[in-house]
Amino acid sequence: MTSSSPGPGRPRRLRLEPSEEELDGLPPRSTPAQRRRWWLVGGLAVAVMVALAVWFGLSATVGRVHWVTTGHQVVSDAQVDVRFDLRRDPGRAVVCQLEAQDASHAVVGRTEVTVGPSPESPSRHVETVRTASPAITGYVERCWYADEAPPGRG
Repeated sequence: MTSSSPGPGRPRRLRLEPSEEELDGLPPRSTPAQRRRWWLVGGLAVAVMVALAVWFGLSATVGRVHWVTTGHQVVSDAQVDVRFDLRRDPGRAVVCQLEAQDASHAVVGRTEVTVGPSPESPSRHVETVRTASPAITGYVERCWYADEAPPGRG
């Protein structure tokens, strides 16, 4: 049996290269050097985008006041103590607006406190908010450097 078709039980040979007719009308294949160059260009583009994202993120936060409300204590029907941490330029005074809310989320007390320069950052603080009616929570609403204008509400 000398036919070109495989017999039963014989696997058919696969052609790895396309024929000339199959290649007609297709764009030429890229070489390994061209593919390597595109990988390099793509990798550089990704690296530049990551660097820009990091730069934008840092420039938006460096030099700003950051605070975290770490707790509160309802002292009486007319007072809430708010505990918070400040991360800021330790040589500058900071003003923080503290608020207290009742069970219906209405603001029942608000005060601004000035925290003077500190030898270290972050620093922990406890300040009092006087309330007009019983409050269930107290928190820091916003902070800013004392020598700058307060930020607008967004």
